Amino acid sequence: PRIEQAVAAAQPVREEATSRGTAALAALRGQVSAKEIQRLARKHERRAKRGRLAKRLAVLGLLAGGAVAAWKWWDKQANPDWLVEPPAATEVPDSTPLTSVDGSGQAALDPEVQAKQAEAEAEAKDQDKRG
Repeated sequence: PRIEQAVAAAQPVREEATSRGTAALAALRGQVSAKEIQRLARKHERRAKRGRLAKRLAVLGLLAGGAVAAWKWWDKQANPDWLVEPPAATEVPDSTPLTSVDGSGQAALDPEVQAKQAEAEAEAKDQDKRG
């Protein structure tokens, strides 16, 4: 098993060495200029920096999210809903009374409704006189 593990661990290293060797031979033969190699190296360096920055930002974001979740949980434990008193009532400005409730808005009714109300009141008076 140790030999198999060593061979398995050496496989990626061997592939990397082969690809680097091929690139070095191409550079030595003049197929790739030194300027192109420098440009590629800078490109890889910038990409690696961006990757590290993205990884750091992701870790910081996860830490911040975890901290917020922990704070909310802790706050909920320390101040349960049943223990927290409701906020003080705010004063409502005086508004016009509802005419439909206090009965003062009889003039604002439709003529048909006024006629039906008058008819109902007349019937009620007739029944009172009879009864």
